Amino acid sequence: MRKRYVGLSVALVVLAGALAGYVARGAQLYQRYHLAYANYSFVPDGPCGALVAWSPPTVLYTALYVNQHSLVTIRYRSPTPQTLRISVSIPSFTDEQTLEVQAAQAFQQVTFWPPLSGPDALNSLISLGQRAAQITLRVHSAGGDCTVTAPVQLKSPEYMLWRDPATGADNTDYLAGWVTEYAKPVQNFIISATDYEAKHPADYPALISSGGLPGYTGQATEDEVRQQVNLLFDTLQRVYHVRYGNDNALYNGGEQRIQLPSELLGSPNGGVGMCVETTVTLASAVLSRGMRPYIIILPNEGHAFLGVALGPAENAPVEYWETSDLNNVSGLQANLDGENEFTKAKSRGEVIVVVDVAYERAQGIVPIPIE
Repeated sequence: MRKRYVGLSVALVVLAGALAGYVARGAQLYQRYHLAYANYSFVPDGPCGALVAWSPPTVLYTALYVNQHSLVTIRYRSPTPQTLRISVSIPSFTDEQTLEVQAAQAFQQVTFWPPLSGPDALNSLISLGQRAAQITLRVHSAGGDCTVTAPVQLKSPEYMLWRDPATGADNTDYLAGWVTEYAKPVQNFIISATDYEAKHPADYPALISSGGLPGYTGQATEDEVRQQVNLLFDTLQRVYHVRYGNDNALYNGGEQRIQLPSELLGSPNGGVGMCVETTVTLASAVLSRGMRPYIIILPNEGHAFLGVALGPAENAPVEYWETSDLNNVSGLQANLDGENEFTKAKSRGEVIVVVDVAYERAQGIVPIPIE
């Protein structure tokens, strides 16, 4: 009898443990479900005949939008299986993107990334800084149509959000989008540099035989590459009269206004650029000539400067240019100062963040489409 009681007690303990585990698992699953839908709001049933939920952003960083390939995720289901035609757009900023989906009883989801409506979609935002807009969601079903809108603030393509506060994602690599090698002002910059070299050949003796900016072509020597970057630096300073201006701290985790190269190069009386702005401008010219630029960031110092590979090989040495030297200092001296800056940071064990622009291009990060 005692053995029977002991066995029954053990069984009850096991049953209680299993029940507790079942309840805990159920609570965990409910918590996951709650978290998954916490930020989603349901579109009123209305005539659309399906249950549709979305979580539209309230702020859109348009420079990042170009490369992050996502505007909003739509979740949907239908008590009766049916085809839904779902459309998303931001009028006067994007075209409408429409997808057909097969809705069933279980929730499914689809992500929308409507294309920009045209070349002026971003250009028009620069003078404004930001503007209010609306995200429009349309659902067409067998039961009818329904439309809902949500307000969104469009931030100028000058604005970088270094880290996403919602997810903690680091957006640093997207800085490669500010390198706009195809923009017309950058191409004009290359022409100006070539003209400047023709007028000052003694300053760039390694380029006399090649003339201008050949990039890595013609088995360019390290000295030829080095002098091409010096030439670009000197042209930016002596022809475009761009000056260095210390601004708000770089890489602080929040948002930061970063002029695009077109703006810095287009200033009629000579622009003023902080370190990251002058770096992405020079990097744009370097990449346009087929050379490999790097954006070097020292987070502890809130500082950025330029790196350039001295040859096309993956293991080619990299040298550095201190872009804060755009105050009556030659490209030759900026190269020496950049080398010193990198060496000191490395010897101190500082965190050094490197954005390899050519690599990021291969990963799909394209130039921000603005002239």
